[in-house]
Amino acid sequence: MKNATFDPLRWQEDPVRVTIFHEAEHHEACFQVTAPKDMALICKGRPVEELPRILSMLSPAHHLVSAMALDNLFGVEPPPMALNMREGLLQAQVFSHHLRKLYFYLSSWMNPFSEYGRRGNPKGPSMLSPHFLDEIMHHEALSQEAAIILGGRVHHPLSAVAGGVSRFLKEDLYFRLSEIAEFCLKFAMRMGEFLRDEIFGDEKELDGLETFCIEPMTSMTLGEKDGSVVLNDHLGKEMDRFTSDMMFEKISLYNASWTHEPFACINEKSENGTGKGERGNRFHFEFPISNPEFFFVGPLARLNGDEALLYPMAEEERQHLISALGPFPHFGVVAGFWALLVELLQAAEKMTELYVQEKLTGPAIRTIPSKMGRMGHAALESPQGLIYHHYGTDEKGIVEEIEVLGTETANNALHCFLTQKAVEISQSRGEPRKETQNRIEISLLPF
Repeated sequence: MKNATFDPLRWQEDPVRVTIFHEAEHHEACFQVTAPKDMALICKGRPVEELPRILSMLSPAHHLVSAMALDNLFGVEPPPMALNMREGLLQAQVFSHHLRKLYFYLSSWMNPFSEYGRRGNPKGPSMLSPHFLDEIMHHEALSQEAAIILGGRVHHPLSAVAGGVSRFLKEDLYFRLSEIAEFCLKFAMRMGEFLRDEIFGDEKELDGLETFCIEPMTSMTLGEKDGSVVLNDHLGKEMDRFTSDMMFEKISLYNASWTHEPFACINEKSENGTGKGERGNRFHFEFPISNPEFFFVGPLARLNGDEALLYPMAEEERQHLISALGPFPHFGVVAGFWALLVELLQAAEKMTELYVQEKLTGPAIRTIPSKMGRMGHAALESPQGLIYHHYGTDEKGIVEEIEVLGTETANNALHCFLTQKAVEISQSRGEPRKETQNRIEISLLPF
């Protein structure tokens, strides 16, 4: 295969392209984000209260973390009912996001794991039918309905404001939310059985899938107990833990000339961990610093902490993953898809727990701010991974500075590594252009 450009790529939230440069002995792949995105330019000079609605353009979860940053800036604690509504909205987003990615994978005509399938069906899992795909999209619609009830809109929510949420729920919606949660949980269980039987298979059918793994790298997650940011090294051991307000003391963003998306790197290497750059996984394209230590975020990063989950069905699925693929940490595409399933079950269980009238009613939906500070920040585990917002305002609450760490930036290096690995596999197998593009798209999908 000569030099080639794949543009656009399916299923990517940002406009991206991949360019492959043919060299004497190998192909060099370049993953590029092709559109600039300057949120500071959009937000500076606006009243800070507008940011939750503006920043939802990044993803629905940015609406929630922005409201959390306003809570911090105004020094208010939302009432329990408002916190439950926000959390319920987040779990609907997680369920919708993960189910949509699994649908994309199952509906794709090219299944890179079909050669390991139980029945050797080159077109994918033998029990997959259009009816089952319709069921997936039906439950996707149900989770989006829950998001509309709790957030006002699916993709650009309106409900979260400084100190809580903007409105009570109508009486007839409590039963509907409970019904949706029950339907989603039952389908998540069916989805798990299907994927284990038809996609992931047993231990023998997983032989050879190590070719879909990248070299181990650091992961960044949010501690569930104290809300601190945790960095786990490539062995899964904790190498650093810090409060979220220190995010940009620990993490730096760097721009490369060949992409519009910055790269996020750890400022200082831990004594307990080894940076990715030190193990030779380096960019061949121009990068402004030497030996950068990259990290990644997302569902697989969260599971790589190897902590037992509090929800029984999700924990059972996590144990299935460990039995089939081995102990954490994992850095492969199969583990990435399986992590989506684990969190799909966990989100459905959380929805069942939250979508009850007792947790969504109360005397107040908002703590009205009475004063404000000059700085606000917050971090949140979004469906795609950890995100962080930091705002600075003047005395009138007008935005003077804003820093945002989104999953596209945090995982930019991971996307580059996955793209390069997919191209190397295609090259070794002599695959034509179309199959190479499909392999890249499937490899990037769970991340």
